[in-house]
Amino acid sequence: MSRITSQLSQKQLFWIVFAVLLAVLPQVYRLPMWFLPMTVVVVGYRFYAQLHQLKQAYNRILTVIAIAAMIMIIYSQGIGLSREFSVTILITMTVLKLLETYTMRDALLVVMLCYFVTMTRFLYSQDLLLVFYLLGSAFVTTHALSVLNYEKTVQWFDTSQLRATAGSLALAVPFAALFFLVFPRLGAPIWGSPDIFGEGKTGISDTMSPGSIIELFMDDSPAFRATFQDNKIPPNNQLYWRGPVLWNFDGTTWSRKKHSKTRARIQQYSETEPYRYQIELESTGQNYMFGLDYVVNSPSGAFLLPDSILYAPQKINQLRHYELESLLLDRFYQPLTESDRELLLDYPANQNLQTQQMMQNWQQQAQNPIEIINRALTWFNQEEFYYSYSPPPLSGDVIDQFIYESKRGFCEHYASSFTIMMRMAGIPARVVTGYQGGINNGEYLLVKQSDAHAWSEVYIEQENQMGYWLRVDPTSMVAPERVERGSRQIMDEKRNLIDYDWIRNFKDSMDRYRYRWNQWVRDFNVSKQQALFEILGVDHRDGKTLALMMAGILLVTGILSLIPIWWVKRRRFHALQKIYLDLAKLVRKQPHLYQTHHQGIETFIANMQQHYPKARSSLNHFLDTYLAARYSKKGNDRQKTLNHLQQTLLKIKQVIKQQPLQ
Repeated sequence: MSRITSQLSQKQLFWIVFAVLLAVLPQVYRLPMWFLPMTVVVVGYRFYAQLHQLKQAYNRILTVIAIAAMIMIIYSQGIGLSREFSVTILITMTVLKLLETYTMRDALLVVMLCYFVTMTRFLYSQDLLLVFYLLGSAFVTTHALSVLNYEKTVQWFDTSQLRATAGSLALAVPFAALFFLVFPRLGAPIWGSPDIFGEGKTGISDTMSPGSIIELFMDDSPAFRATFQDNKIPPNNQLYWRGPVLWNFDGTTWSRKKHSKTRARIQQYSETEPYRYQIELESTGQNYMFGLDYVVNSPSGAFLLPDSILYAPQKINQLRHYELESLLLDRFYQPLTESDRELLLDYPANQNLQTQQMMQNWQQQAQNPIEIINRALTWFNQEEFYYSYSPPPLSGDVIDQFIYESKRGFCEHYASSFTIMMRMAGIPARVVTGYQGGINNGEYLLVKQSDAHAWSEVYIEQENQMGYWLRVDPTSMVAPERVERGSRQIMDEKRNLIDYDWIRNFKDSMDRYRYRWNQWVRDFNVSKQQALFEILGVDHRDGKTLALMMAGILLVTGILSLIPIWWVKRRRFHALQKIYLDLAKLVRKQPHLYQTHHQGIETFIANMQQHYPKARSSLNHFLDTYLAARYSKKGNDRQKTLNHLQQTLLKIKQVIKQQPLQ
């Protein structure tokens, strides 16, 4: 039986299955629900067949199973050339391949597929923590390949084999770094881009309903990071990061207005100095970008909508860096068209009748809009309203229910209710969603999904003058600590089972390493690569020059990577060779015998046994010990072996002194 068709051992099967499971595990959550039960059945049956020495199933049965899996993939994900569809097929067929993996040929194919499955995870994420996991997966896959080719021991976790696998991967590190730096990069990623550990965090969306922002409050993953010029960070109560602005209300859900124009740059701002900062925005899969109210001008590759939304023409499917200037204005002057005014006063007239009656009374008693606004804020502050991330569900007349019954809510409840109250009082108003606050994480300000927030914006009309927008945050009247100290600081109870301060602090500390990883690795794009080539004096547009440079670097890197191998072998065999030379020196006065040690130790020992028969036993023992230490792949105690050879050498020396040459 040839090696390629030989049957697999239990150890080989174990490492193959281990490699498949590690490669597949990070993507289980985004695969169809039937995938995990299928994997359990396949792996369980394969080990059962191995233990009971069952034969491989008929090809017809395997074909039916593969077709059924393909139909289920199409049913759950549709058909078409996409990232999800292609990756799901690859992963599913890799797992099903275990059903016919009984010979070395099929085993080698499965191991090679594991490398491809591992690489597909980088289509979704290149986060630092995930990279460590995938390196572990690559190690197990490489060790499975080693076990298939060089299985010499029955131990399933042989330390010498594991060290050899680690050494092989270590030799690949310089080549991986080289290709990362110089391999030509695409201007845009394939099938979208990686995000954080998992799919892109959608975060703030262009709709809002009761409970939508509460869900984000449970998520401590990063939304973006802000680095301020000269570390000049505004106070926490001024950190309003503007996102989608919501105009339309159907009684329950707010949605955004579609615009056909853009907002111009703010030309004059002599009253206050702008804040300059850079944003590192995580992948969201949406078009919205975030900046402090109010952004002076849009960055390259984006534009400002009339309601000051920072909008990108293409979805944010990869880590995005941009620089902004913002003015922290109390009032933002802007004209308001009649059609926009009508939209900002619209509300369902047949709902929330109790609130409508109250606002009509306030409107009759007030002399101007500012008085109504202040009265509403005072009312929220003095009535028994509570800030809670577990409010009771609302339905029907949600404003009336919230104001007069539950009185418990999150920021979206207060922003939504206040905005509708203003509209009922004849004041144009809209809801602004985004983030509020952030954590000073040393070099940058970390804004998490849990910092998601909603507030109101009212339009104050003035006679013979341009009106202005005024930000009003009713949440600050109910829970001022939310704006002053941050979203999480005001909650005493845990949000989930692992919601502890030390865990959050650990995540914040790890984010500092992630930030540097993003700067040096995830954000190493075409422009940075071109800058590197310019430093090296290489024209990246000249394919011949680039090819010669890569060939030269590969050659040098290959030579340098062999140095550790040479050094390890040199240190390993130097002591053995020294002992062998000490043995040869015992007969250096007999040139005809001494010269034979250059032919090899076996020839030399045989000649010595002929001339010193009394030392035959010690010479044989020396030869066996030396060859075992020199060529065996077992993890022997090196120092113990050297001491043993030294003792044997002393015995040979005593025999040679006592016995005349024959």
